[in-house]
Amino acid sequence: MRKVSLSIVVLTVLLSCNKTSEVNLIPKPVSFQQRNGSFTINGKTKIKIDSTDSSAFENAVHLVELFKSKGVSCTLETTINHDSPNNIIFTRTACPDSLGAEGYMIDVNPKAITIRANQSAGFFYAIQTLRQLMPADFEKNDFRAKSLTIPCVVIVDKPRFSWRGLNLDCCRHFMTKDFVKRYIDLLAYHKMNVLHWHLTEDQGWRIEIKKYPKLTEVGAWRTNADGTVYGGFYTQDDIREIVAYAAKRHVMVVPEIEMPGHSVAALAAYPQLSCTEKPLKVETNWGVFKDIYCAGNDSTFIFLQDVLSEIVDLFPSPYIHIGGDEAPRYRWDNCPKCRTRLRMEKLNSYEELQRYFISRIAKFLEGKGKTIIGWDEILEGGRPHNAMVQAWRGIDRATEALKANAPVIVSPTSHCYFDYPVEVTNLQKVYSFDPVPENTVSEKIDLVLGGECNMWTEYAPQETVDSKVFPRLLAISEVLWTYPNQREYPEFLKRVRYHYNRLDALGVNYGFEQSAVEFKSSIGDVKNSIVVELIKGQDNLQIRYITNGDEPTAKSTLYRKPIVLTANATIKAAAFNSGIRVGEVFERTFVVTKSLGKPIELSFKPSEKYMGGGLQALVDGRLGTPKYNDGIWQAVQGEDMTVTIDLGSEQQISSVTIGFLQNIPSWIFLPGSVDVFISVDSSTFKQIAQLDCPDSIKQQPMLIYRFNASAVKEIKGRYVRLVAHNHGPCPDWHPASGSPTWLFADEVVVE
Repeated sequence: MRKVSLSIVVLTVLLSCNKTSEVNLIPKPVSFQQRNGSFTINGKTKIKIDSTDSSAFENAVHLVELFKSKGVSCTLETTINHDSPNNIIFTRTACPDSLGAEGYMIDVNPKAITIRANQSAGFFYAIQTLRQLMPADFEKNDFRAKSLTIPCVVIVDKPRFSWRGLNLDCCRHFMTKDFVKRYIDLLAYHKMNVLHWHLTEDQGWRIEIKKYPKLTEVGAWRTNADGTVYGGFYTQDDIREIVAYAAKRHVMVVPEIEMPGHSVAALAAYPQLSCTEKPLKVETNWGVFKDIYCAGNDSTFIFLQDVLSEIVDLFPSPYIHIGGDEAPRYRWDNCPKCRTRLRMEKLNSYEELQRYFISRIAKFLEGKGKTIIGWDEILEGGRPHNAMVQAWRGIDRATEALKANAPVIVSPTSHCYFDYPVEVTNLQKVYSFDPVPENTVSEKIDLVLGGECNMWTEYAPQETVDSKVFPRLLAISEVLWTYPNQREYPEFLKRVRYHYNRLDALGVNYGFEQSAVEFKSSIGDVKNSIVVELIKGQDNLQIRYITNGDEPTAKSTLYRKPIVLTANATIKAAAFNSGIRVGEVFERTFVVTKSLGKPIELSFKPSEKYMGGGLQALVDGRLGTPKYNDGIWQAVQGEDMTVTIDLGSEQQISSVTIGFLQNIPSWIFLPGSVDVFISVDSSTFKQIAQLDCPDSIKQQPMLIYRFNASAVKEIKGRYVRLVAHNHGPCPDWHPASGSPTWLFADEVVVE
């Protein structure tokens, strides 16, 4: 994928090859000034520090070793003489307190480089900036040179947020130790400072616990449907090595040990910790499962405290992430021990029981000098004891955390989930992210610590991670480092395209900035028409398409202008480079009907994660795809959907159709039934159909089904109302029994 996307980069570089000192830093510094001239680093260069400054010393040694690995041997001296030439000086002198622990200043002139910082992290980030001031080839493993040239610049820099992280899921797919260390290097290079390491899940327990060896003997391995065994884990020596490696690069490793949910791998090893105490297997599929730690069993807390005691010894981070998300209450509802716990602790609900569970763990960890972090579900039932919150279900969840006076890390699915395809969350969308919710009062802003991008690996084995994380990580690194008033996407994109040469040198197999082909549609000026635009992901691509036919080829129609549809159509499009198709075929189906673009009222508030493009999503002419996160489906959880459409005038109506998605592993069910009503005056509605979900498809895992009410004879009406009845909680046979289900609808079609 990278080799195709480089075509535009090569063109950009050729157009600017006369600019030998072109500077393109990511993330963008607070203040940057480029001056004439350059500084040359060679064997005569002396790196100077104050002999009493240990933080400067360790970074100066790092720089000496870095230059030596590239063929340039510099001398380290512990006395500072500003008058002698050809020096690189590390000093705290004249560095303002306002730059904090991570800020720095760099002054490069033809005679010297002066680096100022208050603490070790600031010196380290200054070195990362120096690396980006050097030629991109400097990052290649085999790069060697007798001298290096850096342009003359003055930089003053510090981060906007103190928490700049990547959540790496090594549970669904195992990542090798060297791969994790490589990602620590990539984070540090882009001035990110947190590796949130997801180490336990339903599909695998990845960390050695001496007191409970079955956690890795059993919990670290799963048997796939074809009989193959998959898994792996990190020994405690591996953990210590990785944590120490990260510390040298000013990356804090925060472990996540999931509880009470996402714990099937642990329960497979020690089933007595579940509510049923029955044998379980490590899960092979992705989803949310009803078997969770028993909150009524004291043995559960003894086990978790033992595990966390070993975790605390391995991770010096002041924070331990305990998950707390997606924990179905079905087992607790039916567990005598959990009911007893409710009575004994005088709790009123199972939400309060979860709060009790999390608070008990929080107090235990606080006694060991640690603070817990939990996903935003931990706020249900009230904020647990001194907990920090990670908001993932939307920016509004960050607002709720601030109302509870909880420090918050913001990482919503809308902008920060890099497992989502790039056609859903592209580079520009990531760059538009702001962790501070709108209308946050000034006294609460400091509670917003920063943000994280999340790399969940349900469908992402190790070899695919680069193409999902990059180049989007470049955007999140700048969002979290650089203030909004200093950022503009076109200017950032220019720097990204220069930066690709550095990613190439670092061996990063990055993906696309956006989908190779994107569909953009709108209601046309011509009555009952849809205008479809096809947007190419890169300048060097061509888009070819067909309407109502097979897959496009290099001989199919070349897209030149928007396509106007006045009848139902399926458009298939693909990107081509020099006659060769790039990536997959993209397909969208559009319907032109009486309901297209008409006013619509909804009885529900669509999920922020699944708006379908806005409140008009059900009358915009787009039919959904099998992907629930394709940006077309509009969804609500645990509620019925009532939709009322005004056709504008009384008309003949022959049929009414609405489409729903079913994805049972993701809690998305077809409605139990759909009622259809017609009215001429919007006050009196006549029911014309009750459409039941066929038994033959109720338990099919994934499908799209269209409920169709075809009148025996044509009926007149102006208003059409549909009521889709939610399936109810996930059934007993479902892994998430008792949890509220989702309704996903795409389009109301009135003929």
